[in-house]
Amino acid sequence: MPQSKSRHPHKHVQQHNKPSDIHPKHKKTNRSIIVSIIFFALIGLGISYFIDGESVLALIIGAIAGCIAGYIFAVQVNKSLLKK
Repeated sequence: MPQSKSRHPHKHVQQHNKPSDIHPKHKKTNRSIIVSIIFFALIGLGISYFIDGESVLALIIGAIAGCIAGYIFAVQVNKSLLKK
């Protein structure tokens, strides 16, 4: 298409998307570890509830054991995914 000679060309603003050191880098959080800890804690709480639902100590021990199992599981999964 022919362009008008009386029309001024548009000025395009050039944007440079370079990383700046002004913003601090966000610390990488592993959500998979947090989710697995919560999931296994609920499973441990449920198992301890079926074993002895009246004992608060059994519920606490079951939840703590679930948290530990969830953490170990998530760390092993992350290690195996990083190898690939």
